[in-house]
Amino acid sequence: MNPNGIAAPGRTHPDLGCSTISFRHRPLPEALRAIAGLGVEGIDLGGLPGVCDHIPTPLGAAAPEVLAAVADSGLRTWAINVDAGAMNDPRLDEAALRATAGPLVDLAARLDAALMVPCGAQHRDPFVDEATDLDRLARGLRLLGDLAAARGVRVLVEGLHHFRFCHTRQRCEALLERVPADSAGFVLDVSHVVAGGIDEVAFARDVAERVEHVHLRDARPGEINLSLGRGRADFAGVTGALRGSGRTPRYVLELETHDVAEAAREAEAARAVALIDPALA
Repeated sequence: MNPNGIAAPGRTHPDLGCSTISFRHRPLPEALRAIAGLGVEGIDLGGLPGVCDHIPTPLGAAAPEVLAAVADSGLRTWAINVDAGAMNDPRLDEAALRATAGPLVDLAARLDAALMVPCGAQHRDPFVDEATDLDRLARGLRLLGDLAAARGVRVLVEGLHHFRFCHTRQRCEALLERVPADSAGFVLDVSHVVAGGIDEVAFARDVAERVEHVHLRDARPGEINLSLGRGRADFAGVTGALRGSGRTPRYVLELETHDVAEAAREAEAARAVALIDPALA
C-alpha cells in the first residue's frame, strides 16, 4: 500500500516511470519518496522554469544536493527535463548556450541520464520567421548533441509542445528533418499532441522511428493538465502504434494535472500506474 492506502503494484513494467513534475510542489526528497511508493524504478527529474524547480535554473551549486537526493531514493534517473535556453532566440549565442548547457550535461552524465530539452521559446511566434527560427533551433540542438555526446549523454527534444515555438505537427516535423537522429532523440508528449487537436495515434505512428521517450498525461483540445482517463487521449492506441512500429521507448507519467487536490496526488498517480501498466505488458 502507498501512503494513501492505494495498492501499488510490487513491480511495474520496466519501461514505466514517473516524472518528479508529478509532485512538483513538493521538495525533491518528498517527491522521490512518493514516486518510489508507486513501484516504478525510473524517473525524469524536472527542472523547467515556472513549472518545476527540482533541478534549479540556473543549476548553480545545487548539483550535489540533487545527486544526494536521487542516491538516497534508490530510483534511477532516466532523464533530466531542463531548459538550456530558447534556442530559436537570436540573443542566445553559441557561447551562452555552451555556458548554460555545460553544467546540465555534467549533471546528466553523473546521473547516467539523458538530457531532455524543449522545442524553443515559451511562445509560438518566431523571433525572425518560421524557417529562420527552425534553422537556429536545429543548430542549437545539434551543438547540444555534440556537447552531450562527448560526455556519453543522449539528448532528447520534446519536439511538439502546445505552448512553445514548435506547437504544430508541421513545425515539429520540420525540426526533426533538420536535426539528425544522431544529434537528438524525440520525446512524444501525448497531452501536447492532443491539446493541439492532432490525431495522437496517427502522429505516434508517423514519428515512431524517432521516439525514444513518451510523456503520459491526459488532455483535450486546448487543455493539457488532465489526469489519465479524464481527457480524450487514446493511450492504448499510442502504445500500440509504437509497439507496431517496433519501438520500445520509455513511458513516463508526467502528471502535472490541475484537476487533483495535492493530498490526492499519490492516489491519482497509483491509479495512473494501474491504468497504463497493463497496456505495456
